[in-house]
Amino acid sequence: MENNKPVLTNGIINLNALSNGLNTMAFQVPTLYLTMFMTDYLGISPVAMGTGMLIAKTFDFIVSLVAGVIIEKANMKHGKYLSWIRLLTATLFFGNIIQMLDTTAFVGSSTVRLIIVMIGYMMFHGSMNFNAASRAAMIPKLAGSDMAARKKITARQAQVGSAVSIISSAITLPCVQFVQKTTGSETAGYFLVALLFSTSFAITNMIYVKKAAPFDPYDPNPATAKARPTIGQMVSSVVTNKQMLILFLAFTFTGIGNQVYAGVTTYFFRCTNTFSKYTIVLTARSICAFAASMVAPSIGKKLGKKNSLLFGWCLNAAAGLVIYFFALNKDGSANLIAMASAMCVKQAANYFYMVFTANYWLDCGEYGYATTGVDNRTMAVTVMNWPTKISMALGGSLVGYAIAWAGYNPPVDGSAPSFTHMSRFMTVIGLLPCVTLAIGAVVIFLFYKMTDEEAVKYAQMNAEREKAAKAQ
Repeated sequence: MENNKPVLTNGIINLNALSNGLNTMAFQVPTLYLTMFMTDYLGISPVAMGTGMLIAKTFDFIVSLVAGVIIEKANMKHGKYLSWIRLLTATLFFGNIIQMLDTTAFVGSSTVRLIIVMIGYMMFHGSMNFNAASRAAMIPKLAGSDMAARKKITARQAQVGSAVSIISSAITLPCVQFVQKTTGSETAGYFLVALLFSTSFAITNMIYVKKAAPFDPYDPNPATAKARPTIGQMVSSVVTNKQMLILFLAFTFTGIGNQVYAGVTTYFFRCTNTFSKYTIVLTARSICAFAASMVAPSIGKKLGKKNSLLFGWCLNAAAGLVIYFFALNKDGSANLIAMASAMCVKQAANYFYMVFTANYWLDCGEYGYATTGVDNRTMAVTVMNWPTKISMALGGSLVGYAIAWAGYNPPVDGSAPSFTHMSRFMTVIGLLPCVTLAIGAVVIFLFYKMTDEEAVKYAQMNAEREKAAKAQ
């Protein structure tokens, strides 16, 4: 440790990535199976589900709007950012497992059952607004103005996340089915696996908070307290940051289609009688994603962050066309080779830009600070979540309405689930995401002007600004 500055080690970088990856793993069960769980096991109609999720996700988005302001103003004893990561471990844990709780035995009303799911959803995702913003804000805390170290942190997050995804994809459904056979309960498996994943996340998260504490010490009398921007200044600095608004628009468009795709994928395997192959496809998808995450940093270094984003979105869109045209045979059976290949390509394509996701927003935050003098970098990592929240609210609620439009028939008395209009469903799962990804790519290609060189320049300017402020 030099000049009382903690040393960033590979151990800290790996622990940060692992706790982040296990957080994603904890939400694996609701991500893959929540919509199906509600329609098929909780007896909630698709339209009611879509409406309920729209309400819950709108609440989630409203929380995301104020999360950055609250984080910026708070000064808790375990660190400005680590305090939130520590505090919200419990709400993330319970919010996740509540969503997969079978309430049919003690709640007779499907509306009340939907409300319970909504509460769990809002607990988890409301907490994630603070957790994700705090985690992203820890990147400059850990790496300082060293852009190479920042990229290493985000790249390692993507790599470890994809490796964890391989494990969770391979074991989730087999574990669910094992519990189902052991207990004789169709729903117990989903709850207990969610509980197992959430527990592993909570333990690792608390270890990370302890190890990272030196990088985010408590300051009872912060020197920058008088310089903290007002809420109006922070919002204004975001609204007037043209590069951030362009990212916001592009990520919102692509996110809507991706949320629909993620929400309906399970139904494809359920309704084509290939659910037994789902685990194999998910595992193959995760392996491809891991391979992509390993090569993405070096490719991104050559392409630049902007071109990496364009490449990933265009490749993802092309895979959507494959699903739309080829994943379903003329006789209505599944073309698993086409579907699995497209799913692998889509997942791999994401990692060509996901390894830099936080950096796009941090770059815009550095740009805004350097050009306006108002430090909106915490807001920048909060704004990073806004497109996700909007797309989750719109795209996630569209899942219910979309499967209703396609005529979803849940299983009744042992009957197989099916769609009355399978062609409509293929439009939802394949064509819609393709169109939204294409729109996002066009927006970035035409209007996003931030280069890697400018990002370095602005970060260094801001580091010098803060060094001078502390000296005074």
